[in-house]
Amino acid sequence: MLLVDEDDRLLLFYSNGFVAPGVEYYVTVGGGAEDGESLAEAAVREVLEETGLVLDPADLGPVVARTAGVWSDTPDSLAYNDESYFHCRVPHFAPVRDGLEEVERQEFNEARWLTAEQLAAADGIVFPAPVAGLLKALNAGSVPVAPVVLPWGAWCWDANRGWTAIERPGILER
Repeated sequence: MLLVDEDDRLLLFYSNGFVAPGVEYYVTVGGGAEDGESLAEAAVREVLEETGLVLDPADLGPVVARTAGVWSDTPDSLAYNDESYFHCRVPHFAPVRDGLEEVERQEFNEARWLTAEQLAAADGIVFPAPVAGLLKALNAGSVPVAPVVLPWGAWCWDANRGWTAIERPGILER
């Protein structure tokens, strides 16, 4: 979910030191769909759980972007994500962390609203995909006719190098 306030700032969760000492990154708001949920229903449920903000699925509009790929946050696991992004304008608010899962409370040090310039500078560490270019277009009023395919930007554990960027294209980019 791309939650954007009236000053064109994007809400992201910031993490530092969770996956490894000194490793920092941002995560977009959202998560997985439960059985029987539409993408819009899952998005509004995740927004509520992660931020306390109540949204209506009917207010989301179309999916504006997609990405998919493999990632890992431990040496022993690999996960596959297929991500869909909605863009939603909201009044600026202070996220409430009460609905976060325990692992999310440990992982996310804080929620931050990033300007377009801050996001462009941090785009390489936004999980699971860089969104600065997309956000710039959306903030300018350009809503894509079909979802934009974003390059997969997540990372995996490598026993020889530690945490490393994935060096192959995302599933949707092939």
